[in-house]
Amino acid sequence: MRLAVQALLAIAVTLSLPSCSQDRGTVDRALFSDQPIWSSGTEVSGGDGIARFIDIDRDGDLDFVTSLPDPRRWVAYRNDSGKIGEEPFWESLETTDCDHVDVLDFDQDGWMDLAGTHESYCTLYFNRSGEFNAAPDWETGLIANANQIDFGDYDGDGDLDMVMAAGEPVNGVALFENQSGTPSKQVSRKLGHEEYSETAIFADYDGDEDLDIIAAYRAGKIAVFRNSDDGFDDGAVILEDEKSPWTQRLYWRDLDADGQPELFCAKGPWGGQVGTSLQLLALDDGSEPQVLWQSAPETSFHGFEFGDVDGDGDLDLIAADYADGGSVSLFLNDEGRLAAEPAWSVKTSGPAHEAVLGDIDHDGDLDLAVGCRDQAHIFENYVSEGG
Repeated sequence: MRLAVQALLAIAVTLSLPSCSQDRGTVDRALFSDQPIWSSGTEVSGGDGIARFIDIDRDGDLDFVTSLPDPRRWVAYRNDSGKIGEEPFWESLETTDCDHVDVLDFDQDGWMDLAGTHESYCTLYFNRSGEFNAAPDWETGLIANANQIDFGDYDGDGDLDMVMAAGEPVNGVALFENQSGTPSKQVSRKLGHEEYSETAIFADYDGDEDLDIIAAYRAGKIAVFRNSDDGFDDGAVILEDEKSPWTQRLYWRDLDADGQPELFCAKGPWGGQVGTSLQLLALDDGSEPQVLWQSAPETSFHGFEFGDVDGDGDLDLIAADYADGGSVSLFLNDEGRLAAEPAWSVKTSGPAHEAVLGDIDHDGDLDLAVGCRDQAHIFENYVSEGG
């Protein structure tokens, strides 16, 4: 098992600033602001920590979606000429734990929609010409310990199906087929064996131009369910990571732009295990994937984001760390290889659940939003200003 851990330097953290503190790491200029330019200002976020950019009204400005407590609900803040508002302009009805939200044009009408993952069910909020209803337009009828959901047209019929990773009572990976304009409200098919699954995504793992499913399980297994004739096989384990078993999120990205995406595994802090995250390359002979990059063993990254942060034309990696009080770090891409050490990092006000990039002020670079257990923050990118 090729999981030899390369030692990385520990992220230096300055604790003198009141909310967030910066380590400029291996670069001699700031990539993001030392302190957030916007914060939601709560003591608890109402969920695990949500951050998503979305142009709700198609005015060209990226609005911001997160969650708030008392009661727990999704909220959206309007972007007015590069400034995020102080009060939300849209709020959902009260809901259960706000675990994750995706931005996608589900009904393919040109308006970006929201898909919510809760601890007990999943929802869709359709964007109706710049407005959302307070109540979800669709939700699963299944009461499930829902973790990650993902959408893709696995059967080639032109609409989006849903895959869900979950604990009890699903206890594994489930398909929700779309046969009527929205996914079925009950599980259409359960894939693989019964074991708690935290993350599952659609991805063309074998390069045959249809969508397979990649899933990770609590005990450390990563399995691929291959799509053949619009159906899935029983799955094959491609990696078993006993040292860092708990994969919080999977991502399928092509960092070296060679046409072959790599599999990224963000390893979280649960289960009392170390969280060495991985970048894996699938090999043509079907053997265990090659490890291209791994984080330091003391990291516990819950989520990744990919974007050209430094303006050099390739995808860099942002990592949100849920452990040790929370932090977010930037790993630069140099000719298709991720740096071993973060070029920039910041200590956040609480455990960092996820991060997202977007140019909120139209200055040509990607700003950073971080969803933390306590609140959400936005940091300004200084690259366009010369650092």
